[in-house]
Amino acid sequence: MKPVGTLLRVALILAVTLTSVAVRADDASRWFLWEQANARMAAARTPDDFLAAARAYHELVNDGVRNGPLFFNLGTALLLAGDSENAAVALRRAERYAGSTPEIRTNLRQALALQSGQTDAELPWDYLLFFWHHDAPLPIRAQAALGGWLLLWVALLLRLWSHPGAGRLRAFANAGLLFGVLTFSIFLASVTLSWLQEQADDRGWSERVFAGKTIPEAAP
Repeated sequence: MKPVGTLLRVALILAVTLTSVAVRADDASRWFLWEQANARMAAARTPDDFLAAARAYHELVNDGVRNGPLFFNLGTALLLAGDSENAAVALRRAERYAGSTPEIRTNLRQALALQSGQTDAELPWDYLLFFWHHDAPLPIRAQAALGGWLLLWVALLLRLWSHPGAGRLRAFANAGLLFGVLTFSIFLASVTLSWLQEQADDRGWSERVFAGKTIPEAAP
């Protein structure tokens, strides 16, 4: 239990520090809820305390707030409350908005480990194979897809306008066309998948029941 407890205390510190950009300061009601949730998180000592903080963060999600720090803090609060299943879902939502930061990865691994009663767990294989999908936030991937689309058309126009004898220029245009197609296709697929996942989570999020659970003992 000691290694798990240490990691959970580290997760708490990281969660409370990631609070500067979660809610706009000019939104008074949401800002109050955010500060209240953070205060509960900072003062929490027991699983029930962390569950109360998670429910406070959950109010902001139900109110339409969507960003990485909010889902990170929610996932961390659920993790410390022992609800590793919902914690993993919240942390994956944090990843979509903030990218796969070291803090998110640490807490996600801990959530997966708690589900199996281990001291640590590896991230799924797709985190290595599709690193760009997990590492980059959704807005960045959308911009990359747009950049690929623009490059595709610029290269295509350059190829059409270039003289057949201009070998280097046409080779450059062909390379740009290929790179644009690949970039657009890869990041469009990534953005589409994340959008579909986010829509699915949004539809079912308000129905999730955050219940306190006993944190399992780690296997020796």
